[in-house]
Amino acid sequence: MFEIIKKTLQTGCQTTKYPQTPDFAPQGFRGKPEFIAEKCTYCADCVKVCPAGVIWLSEKSGEKTLSLSCCGCIFCGRCEEVCKPGAIKLTQEYELSAKKKEDLISSIGRKL
Repeated sequence: MFEIIKKTLQTGCQTTKYPQTPDFAPQGFRGKPEFIAEKCTYCADCVKVCPAGVIWLSEKSGEKTLSLSCCGCIFCGRCEEVCKPGAIKLTQEYELSAKKKEDLISSIGRKL
């Protein structure tokens, strides 16, 4: 028993100090998708390829709106791959907690 305690004390702490100290995602990590409104052409290619169906395009009263819900997003990166103008980028952000589902929806819009 003393051998186990001795070995444990010699090893030291192996966990990170998260959330007090920020933890960074590794290179190539696919986190929260974000729209870049200036580059978006509203072609809806991202809507067509989204396997989870969490991206949608709506037209109402002369305005096109592209929306994305992180609630069901599987972070596959297909939307980023097919977006020719580069209007969708996967970020390193992974802390996506919210009290309401509406808080996890991001939208961009443009008047027609």
